[in-house]
Amino acid sequence: MLTVFVEIIMGIFIANFRASEHPIINLIARGVLIGVTLFFLGLFSSILSGSNFSLIFALKVCLLIGLGGTIWISFIEYIFGKKSNK
Repeated sequence: MLTVFVEIIMGIFIANFRASEHPIINLIARGVLIGVTLFFLGLFSSILSGSNFSLIFALKVCLLIGLGGTIWISFIEYIFGKKSNK
């Protein structure tokens, strides 16, 4: 599902973008999407709870979680890609 979302977003910027032809751009865009989503989730939850929000710390954490999520998703796709080819 993330691949389709990345393909739609990148199709706006790059004509005829195919995620299978550009795996590095696909991975980077996935990480950014995961990080931005988690950043806004943390921002809105802290606003609703009324607590202080450290912008720099939140950006660092979200980028690290985005990187970890990207690596995890890539690992899962690699495993299932190997199993489906057999």
